[in-house]
Amino acid sequence: MSEKANKILYIILSLLLAVVFWLFVDAAQENTITREFTNIPVEFIGAEDTLPSRGLMLADGEDATVTVKLRGPRLVISNLRTKDLRAEVNLTDINAVGPYSKTYQVITPDNVNDGDITVERKTPGTLTVRVTTLYAKEVPVSVNPVGEVSDPYLYTAEAIVSDPAVLTLSGLQDSVDEVASARVTVDITGANGTIQQDYEYELLDSDGNVIEDPDVRVSDQRVNVTVPVYMMKELPLVVKYKEAPGSRKANTECTLEPSTITVAGDPLSLATIDEIVLGELDLSAYYTDYDDDLDIKLPAGCENVSGYKTTHLTIKYKGLETRGFTVTNISPIGLSESQRFDRVTTAVDVLLRGPAEDLAQVTEEDVRIVVDLREVATDGTVHSGAIVYVDGYSEVGAVGAYTVTGKIISS
Repeated sequence: MSEKANKILYIILSLLLAVVFWLFVDAAQENTITREFTNIPVEFIGAEDTLPSRGLMLADGEDATVTVKLRGPRLVISNLRTKDLRAEVNLTDINAVGPYSKTYQVITPDNVNDGDITVERKTPGTLTVRVTTLYAKEVPVSVNPVGEVSDPYLYTAEAIVSDPAVLTLSGLQDSVDEVASARVTVDITGANGTIQQDYEYELLDSDGNVIEDPDVRVSDQRVNVTVPVYMMKELPLVVKYKEAPGSRKANTECTLEPSTITVAGDPLSLATIDEIVLGELDLSAYYTDYDDDLDIKLPAGCENVSGYKTTHLTIKYKGLETRGFTVTNISPIGLSESQRFDRVTTAVDVLLRGPAEDLAQVTEEDVRIVVDLREVATDGTVHSGAIVYVDGYSEVGAVGAYTVTGKIISS
């Protein structure tokens, strides 16, 4: 290297060594400086929990700041910033309304040894705070949906739920009484499923105007809102028919009015539902045409958008005639080898229904009654349902229900 470059390098090294040596000497000799810090925020211990638990509140002073002059090692004081400091006032010993003059403590960062710092002056020396009675009341939460859900979905305002449904306000009475309600605005634009999430709210006065920066404490910062969004679907109403000889569905004219209804329900559940079954009807149970209302039972979780609670069912039998017979051919089934059935009923009047050409050929010998005793366990008198058979005529059958009385006797 040239002599000039060596000289420059030597000067730089000398300066660095001088700075390091000065810092070492300054720290070793504990050289101190004094510095003033302004606008230090004050934290009131107990204002948010202890005082409210005693029905009290801090009426003013919450925005107080103080100025302090600190003395300490140059390195420590020089690196401190106002935002690193805070003042603490302990209010936990206050049990009644009134003004109080309180001292405060200057809190330094955790990495600073409090023993190295001396508070030379505090301005003001003490803080005057005013404690008053805590006033509280509840206000209702309303939900204001805006926008439109997707088609074919809907929502009903009555089904909207907010949690909590009321908010508890506390503070000075004049400030609290200014608030009449809280409003949550929920955008439902394009929704195709239930909305559930936390929302911020606005506090309103009695005229519905938003209160900007309300000077009150509120029990909850956000409100959980559930807006059920339902799918709409038109479903056919269906009746299942139990057929028998002489009572075939093909020989009837069945109408439902209305035959469909529109329901709303959870999209996932409703996607698998294609009809509403109203029940099963035994066509052989009715002697004449049927004309009556049926209750509409909705699938679980669905709402009837159409509003119909019943549907009118009409059944008209066509191409069939009826003819009466007195039947004496009665036999039991289901008895053990040691049992016998002594009939009390010796004859049953039976009404048959079927095509006219078939009925004209049926004789009493073609009709028999079977008494099913398989579910009867003990001896004694029984009144059992009977099944009517018409042998040789598959389209002719009995109409109505029949019973036979007899005695089961063990030998």
